[in-house]
Formats: sequence, C-alpha cells, structure tokens
Amino acid sequence: MTGEGPGAGAERAARLLGYLRDLARARLRPARELAEHDQVHWLAELPGDVYVEADAGPGDVLFSVPVIPLTPPAVLEEFDGWLALRHWYRVLRDLAEQEPGRGQEVVLATGLLAWGPDGGDPVHDHLLNTPVRVVVDERTERVDVVLAGPAAIRDRELLAGRAERAGWVADAVQAGQGFGLNASVGDVLRKWCAETFREPVDYREDWLPEPEGPLPPVPRLRLAPALVVRPPGRGAVADYHARMIGMLAHGTPVPEGLARFIARGGGQLVKHVEEADPHTVRDFLAGVLVLGMRVLVATSGATASGALRAALPPGLAALTVADPAAAAGVAEAIRAGADPKADQAALAEREAVTEREVAGLRERLREAEATGATDLGSGYRGGRGELARRLRAEAPELSWMPVRAELPPVPPISRAEAAELIVLLAEETPARKARTAQRDVDPGALPSPAYVRTLFEAEAAAAERAARSETDLSRRLRGLDVALLARLDGAASVVAAALGDLGLGGHPGGWNPADLAVRAFGDALAQHRPLVWTRVAEMANRAQWAGRAVAGMAGHRIELPPEAHLRKLATMAQDLRGYLADGGSLRRGPLRPAVQRQAEPLLTGASVDGAAPTTPELLDLVFTEVMVRMTCQELQYVWEAAGISFPADPPLADRVARFVRAHARLARVRDAIPAVNETADLLAHASVTIPLSHPMQWHAYVSALRSAMEGLAVNRARADLDALRDSIGPVDGDDPPELARALAAIDARDAAAYGQALGALAEGRHARALQIRCEELLKRVRAIHPDLANLLVATDGDASWQARTGRWDEAWAWARASARLAETVPSPAEERLRATLAEAEERLRTARDELASARAWAALRPTRSSDPAEIVPGWILPLWRVPDALAPRPGSFDVVIVDGEHGAGAEALFLLWLAPRVILVGPPGPELPVPEGPVPATPLPDVLDGRITPTTPLFEALTSEPDRPESLQAASPEPVPEQEPEAETSVPEQRPEPVRRGRSIVSYKRPELVELVGRIAAREPSLTDEQLIELATRLLACPPDEALLVGARLRYAVEVFREGQ
Repeated sequence: MTGEGPGAGAERAARLLGYLRDLARARLRPARELAEHDQVHWLAELPGDVYVEADAGPGDVLFSVPVIPLTPPAVLEEFDGWLALRHWYRVLRDLAEQEPGRGQEVVLATGLLAWGPDGGDPVHDHLLNTPVRVVVDERTERVDVVLAGPAAIRDRELLAGRAERAGWVADAVQAGQGFGLNASVGDVLRKWCAETFREPVDYREDWLPEPEGPLPPVPRLRLAPALVVRPPGRGAVADYHARMIGMLAHGTPVPEGLARFIARGGGQLVKHVEEADPHTVRDFLAGVLVLGMRVLVATSGATASGALRAALPPGLAALTVADPAAAAGVAEAIRAGADPKADQAALAEREAVTEREVAGLRERLREAEATGATDLGSGYRGGRGELARRLRAEAPELSWMPVRAELPPVPPISRAEAAELIVLLAEETPARKARTAQRDVDPGALPSPAYVRTLFEAEAAAAERAARSETDLSRRLRGLDVALLARLDGAASVVAAALGDLGLGGHPGGWNPADLAVRAFGDALAQHRPLVWTRVAEMANRAQWAGRAVAGMAGHRIELPPEAHLRKLATMAQDLRGYLADGGSLRRGPLRPAVQRQAEPLLTGASVDGAAPTTPELLDLVFTEVMVRMTCQELQYVWEAAGISFPADPPLADRVARFVRAHARLARVRDAIPAVNETADLLAHASVTIPLSHPMQWHAYVSALRSAMEGLAVNRARADLDALRDSIGPVDGDDPPELARALAAIDARDAAAYGQALGALAEGRHARALQIRCEELLKRVRAIHPDLANLLVATDGDASWQARTGRWDEAWAWARASARLAETVPSPAEERLRATLAEAEERLRTARDELASARAWAALRPTRSSDPAEIVPGWILPLWRVPDALAPRPGSFDVVIVDGEHGAGAEALFLLWLAPRVILVGPPGPELPVPEGPVPATPLPDVLDGRITPTTPLFEALTSEPDRPESLQAASPEPVPEQEPEAETSVPEQRPEPVRRGRSIVSYKRPELVELVGRIAAREPSLTDEQLIELATRLLACPPDEALLVGARLRYAVEVFREGQ
C-alpha cells in the first residue's frame, strides 16, 4: 500500500473484518426450532440392544451400531428389533458417508428448552451441543458415534434479543462441564435455569422429547438427548472477527496474509489443487510437518477431521490434534517424546532397500501373471493379474453390485426394467404392498357416478314431493296393500282423465257450478237423482239423431204454421207423403181426397224453400223438421228435470248442437262413474272409511292418493338403490377399502363421495398393478441374485440408484467376472509371490512413515510455551469450529490447508489472520445464496468494493486475480525451509522428452504427470520411487514455493504408475 502508514492499513483491515463480521451474522439465522434442523434422531428411540456410554469423554465412543444383515429375521418377534437397528444403521452410515462439501455438522444435543413466551419468538431447541464424529470401522463395518467436543452452550442463539443469559455458566461449559451425557450436564442445566430465569423452571432428567402441542408459556427444560444434523453456525465466526477488530484497535499489526489480500484488491497468492486425489490433503499435511512448519487443516466436519488424522502414520498423527479436548494430552506427549537425534540416515537406507525389493517383486509378479490367459466372459479376457487390476479399477463405480458365484451371463431384468424397479421400490408404501392381497375390482364395471347421482336425485325428489303433500289421509292410504293402491290409482286415473277432458282439472273450488258436468259429477258422487240422470243419458241417441237430421236438412229453409200442434203436423205430413208415394195426386175443388183435406193446414201453412210441400221429398223434409222440433222439446224436458235449462229461441241447428254437446259431456262424466264406484267398493272392502259424496271430498281423496303413490315412488327409488348396492355386493376382507367407501357413499346418498371412491378405487387398482409389477421384477431378481434383491429392498429410495441403473449390464458383468476370478485358483508360486509382495509393500509403507515421522519430529521448533496451541504443530479442525478452538493469534500457523470449500463464503477469510500461506484442495463451489439476514452495514475498503459480495464463495475470493493489484510494502514472506537433500543418485545422460521448465505444478493434469513418470521409468527401470520423484522434480523445475505441492502430486503419480504396471 504505497504511501500509506500502518494506521491506514489497520483501518482497511478493520473495515474488511467488520464487513466479514456482519456477513457471518447474516449468513444463517439462528435456529430456535427443531424443525429448522436437517435431521433430528432421538436417543430415546434407540433399540434396547444398543448401549449408550453416558460417561464417555472426548474421543470416546458414545454408542455403536453393528452391521445389520439385509435379510430380515425368520422369527416374527425379532422383526421390529431388526427393523429399528437397520434404520439406525442406515442413518448413521449415511452420516458417516455424507459428502464433505455439504458442510453439515453432527452434534449430540442435550437440554431441550420449550418456551412460547408472550410477545416473543418461540423456542424449541437444545441448549447444549457436543460435536460428534460418525466413523465406520473398515474391518467390521460397525458404525461408532465418537464424542469430539468441545461442548458449547447456545443460550445466545436461543434467547437472542432477550436479557436472560447466565455468563458464568457459559464459562463453565467452556472449561469442560456439560460434555456429552456426563453427570455434569444435569448440573449445568439446573444452574442455567436457576441463574437465567427469575421464576423456577421445571427441569426433568427425561430422555423423551417434548410432547406435541403448543409450547408452554413458561420455560420448560428436559434432557432429551438427540443426534442433530444441521448446517454449521456462524455466530462464533462473527465473534472471531470482532475479536480481531479489537486487537487491531489495541495496536496489533495487520497479519501478513490479510495485508497482502487487501493490497491485491481481492485475490491471494494461494495454491489451488482442483483435481484432488484421496491422499492429497494427507500428503500435504505430512510434507508440511516434515519441513517443521505449523499447519492448520480446515475440514468439513469432525468426522472428516478424525478420518484425516487416522490416515496419518502414527508418528505424524502424534504431532496433530483433531479433537480440541485432547490437545493438552498431545502437547504433553510432544514435550515428553521429542527425539531430534533419531537415525534418519538408517531409516532412509531401509526405505531405499525395501523400495528396490518391492520393485523387483512387482516385476516378477507381472511376469508370472502374464504367462496364462483367463476368459471370465462378458469381455473379461487376459492374464489373471491384468483382470484383477481391471476389476479393481472398475470397482469404485461397479462394486455396488454384490458378487455372487454362478451368475448367468445376462441379468434377470434389463436395464430399463431395473430403472423401473428402482422407481417402484422407492415409491413403495405399506398401503401399496397390501394391494396385492386384495381382490381386483374394475371401477368401470360399477355404476357410473352420473347414474348413481340420478338415482339419488330421483329418491330425494320423490321424498320431497311426498313430504310436501303428506296428510293424515295419505298416511292412512300408504298403509294399504301396494296392489290395492295400484288399483285405486288406476281408478283415480280414469276419473282424472275424464275430468281433464271436461276441463275440470284442479281444485273443485274453481269449477263453474252451472256446468252440467259439474252437476252431473256431483250428483253421481252423492248418488242424487240417479233415475233422472239415467233418463237424460238415455236421450243421448235422440240428440245424436237430431244432430244428424239437422245436418241432412242443411241448405233448406223450412217454415211451419205458427202455433201448430207438432204431433198433428207430423201425422199430416206422414199420411200425405204415403198417399203421394202410393201414386196419389193432389187435386183442387171438392174432389180433393180426404187425406189432402186433412193436410190442408200443412199445405197452406208450411213451405220448403218458399214452396208448398207437395212432393214426397218436400214432405220428408217437413216431417223431419217437425220430428226434430219434437225431439228438442223432449230433450228440453228431461234436462230441465235434471235442473239444466237450455234456451228455446235459438235457431234449430244451434239448439240441437247444444243438446249434442251436453250429452257428450254427460257421457264423459258417466264414463268416470264406474271408476268412482270401484273406488268406493275397494275402500269399503279394505275397511277404509273415506267420504266421497262431494267433488271437494273426491279431490281431497285423490290428492291423498297421489301423496301415497309418491311414497311408493320413494320406496321404488330406495329399492332401485338397494338393488344397486346389492349389485356391488357386500365387502369382504379381500376387497379394496375404496369399495367399502363406495357402499358407504351410497348409504349416505353422497354422490360426490361415491365419485371420489370410484376415483380412489381406480388409483388403488393402478397401485395394485404397480405393486404386482414390482414384486414380479423383484422375484425375477431374487431367483437369480438374492443378495442384489435384498440390497434393492434395503436401500430403496437412495439417489445413487439412478446413476447405477445406467451401468446395470456393466455392473452385472463386473460382479460375474469378479466371482469367476475368485474361483480361479492361481499357481502356488504366484500366491507365494503375491503374499511376499504384500508383505514387502507393507514394510515399505512402514519405513516411509517412520522416516517421515523422524524428520517431522526432528524439525519441531523448540518453544517454552505451555499452551497446546503453540506446542502442537498440526491442527485438523472443522472450518467453522476453528474460532471455538483457537485464539486469533496473528500468524500462529505457517500454512492453512482448506480441504474443500464446504459452502463457505468470504466470512471464512479469517484464515488469512492465522497464516500467510493458503492451500486450497477441491473444486470451487457455485455462487452462494443471498444471506437471510440484513446486508452488512460496514463498508468494504475501496479496493475490495464490488469484488467481495455476500454471494462470493471462499475459493473465488482467494483465487480470483484483481484487475489492478496494488504494490505491497511489507516484509517479504519467510522463505520456506528447504528439505534436506538426500544423497544424489547418478542420473542417466539420456533424458525423456523435454518439458516446459518453470511451469506451475498446478498447470499439469494428472495424466501428464503419470506419463512423465512412465517415460522416466521406461528408460531407467532401476530407479526407486524417491529417485523418480527427485528426477521428475528437477526436470519440471517448478517455482520454489511449490515444493510441497510438487512432491505430493509426483508421489501420487508414481503410485498410479506402479499400480498400472
């Protein structure tokens, strides 16, 4: 920072640290609810066979779960225990094998606080956390839960924004109390309750979780231990940055790494190895320790830290700490066991001798394996050693397929069927499994919902009509026999039809009392004047004749003498017509015949169309006219006797027409009388007394009968529904439950529920077909490969199966070839040679480990401090546990190795405070999500503004090159101590193909380095591994500050080359 004093540099550093502090606080909102954690597994639900060591301390096993076989026990009583153990084993195995980049931590949580304060945020989470490691024993595959520590109290997170906190209890926890499930846990929780709240708080030594329901308004605390999986918190990181800011304020110089980062404007001279090998971090750590440097390794979690320390040679592991609780013991061991006078020369000579021995044995074994060819089928053909190496190389991707003897060349199900089976097993539920025991019911064969709805509506409409018209009389009629009601309804229908034809529908109150049909119907009901009405009815033929006669005289105008006696006129006309018809003729004068003289009044007073009736034809017309008039008089008489009067002055044709219509209406009334009489007889026979002597009474009876028939319609609708229900049939034990729901919907008259039941029945039938298909595929697999079938069932739902099915055929071929290779018997000489090589390789590893340990112990820096943080040179800690375990001493380490990004952002730049050099291992991660909390309020230094954001990943922040880096006026970094060179070995004059000297080792791909080592070894096969590494290092001539990285990558390239020989 040219032209700036120390004050300006400290101000920039303080602004950066303030921004990072705010970012850490905003990164993850403190969890106060159990539901906010990724996983919660209650220890109270552990099977009884699992023993929990309550007194376990740091590094001790809390509990273990042995490997559980995939095959269920044959004894039914043992099934529940097997299932519980299998569940816990799968949970712990998944936690042990979780990807390091996920950045999750597993803790033993105790002290479940349940509190729903008025006006405050609810709290339902654990107060104490002890980090744990989940480790799988490689030999037995047992899963151990190991306490890592240290314990932490979370009252600051749980009670954020509230005054309740007991500071001295937190100090006691930091001093070691409240660890795991020790007896001090209960003491800490009780003291915390007493010191934090004014009112007494209920604390229980209960392992069960809080009962479901609303949280209590007063705090309640119980032990309730559980394994909790959650993203690591950032509260300690924010406090770490705050402490650094305070140190700057008190005059602490800006550490070299942080100063260089700020000066460059957002980048750092770091080493980044994206294509990491399994042993890259271990080799880096070993190499740094050998050089006498202090190193901090930031891992993904306690499990990864423990695994890395376990992978180190014992001598190097004794110089490292993966559990802060064990730091004091490691420091004491270092002070007591340092031996800088170890004979490194003798160890180096032993390593060289053993390495030459191993090289010779490998060559002999390669020649022995190449002597014979083996054909394992499925494309596996070659020497036994070559096949073994090929199978080992393919094992990481294909070894999920269990190896079994006598497998057929082709798997029992195809790749597509395997993918289908994986989906079917993942979606399998107990309800779907039960479908196969149920009867197959086709919903298409059942009545449709629309038809059932129609029946429901018909029944409801009939019931509504019957209820609306129900009377006492209708209830009496409804009690009659159905056949009798049918006959009564038929008779009523006849009467109703007749009255309808007469225009007498509806209530009788609206009828015209003067209507002859009304009078006739009323008299018929009352049986009043039956003879009179009979006489009137008998005149119907006369009226009809008169009507026909008038129709025959149509067109003629006939006049009769006034006030003439009609019967006499008829006799005159009839006699005169007979006389004329017999041949007589009319005369004048005194010689007129007697008949003519008698008919003189007719001949002189009557006329037809204005002419005297002098011909038989005209006399017929006159006679008919007279008879019609006489008929009208008789009709008038009988109708008047019945009380019906007709006018006598209308024209004859109109008058006759009126009589004809009247008789027609009377005839329609009389048509209904038998039905009325039949009704009366039926009711009397049924001993039902109903008065029917008046139209009003008849109407009341008919209405009641109609209501009774509506009741019968309800019964018929119910009978139809009963027949419908019977067609579905009674539900048996093997019927699907949806069928019972359909019958229940019919009983409840719920059309929507019936439709839903049929839809669910269709879905259930589909589920049954899926389960049958699943069992059929699984049966085919089990018949050939039971172990694979058990694996499929035990790991259903695992996401890895989606990728595995893509190589289904290849994995089957690999398992078959592996089994057949195991069955082939190598020669005794080859077996002895292989055993000798394995023993020699083990001695070589031991020699290398002892040499590296001796060099590391010899390179230890002397110190008079008693602080373990200064004595122990190697610290292996989860990234987010560093602030809890190490004080923020500037430059307390020479190198920081970051093993994976772990979803970290710029808030992890506190590592630059601890060491000037950083090695990043693993690929960079994606851009981070926007933090949940507020945007950092502290402004960044101008040179970093826009380059460091809340979404910038850690690796990008450390590796991105700034546009215009500033020059740094600071002390140059201390030179890396060079490794003491070993005795030079004669190098052949002929070199391999030239390489570009001076390139960074990071720019080389792994195959390029393996090829380089192979070319050197091909020209000089007698070189040892160390000599190969030394010669390749000199050929590459990488920058001096990459010595550690060059040695690690070339060592791995040599191992890959040797395995491929």
